[in-house]
Amino acid sequence: MKRLLIAYDGSEASKKAIELGLKCSNKEDEVILLTVIPAELSESSFTKMLLPTIDLSSIVKSGSFKERAMDSLSKLSEEIKTKITNVDVSVESGDPADEILLSAKKHLVDIIVLGYKGYGKEGRFLLGSVTDKVVRYAGVSVLVAR
Repeated sequence: MKRLLIAYDGSEASKKAIELGLKCSNKEDEVILLTVIPAELSESSFTKMLLPTIDLSSIVKSGSFKERAMDSLSKLSEEIKTKITNVDVSVESGDPADEILLSAKKHLVDIIVLGYKGYGKEGRFLLGSVTDKVVRYAGVSVLVAR
């Protein structure tokens, strides 16, 4: 029995990661679906710069991102349960790469599966690459879907 951590953010790359993870799994394996909400999503200086007159705390209720992510993952896990019996969902907040690495360690996974968005050199320089960081620092094998 394998334990897989599949990072999911709703992108096409993460949908491919789910497909690839399922192809590499047996019915009795365990899949942990993880979504990471960037901590700075509603508190970033960039967001405040774009919307300086709007009090985001009045619009974005605490936990609303997490609740929506959990609902989305729960629906996705129901679809996956037709192929894999044991599916858990997890929503974390923080740096996506760090949270993926921490979750992999916490859940004692055998492999991490995630998508690659392909921003190129410039995008990786400006944004950093979650995939690059996970591949570099993971203590387990990493399967990258392209």
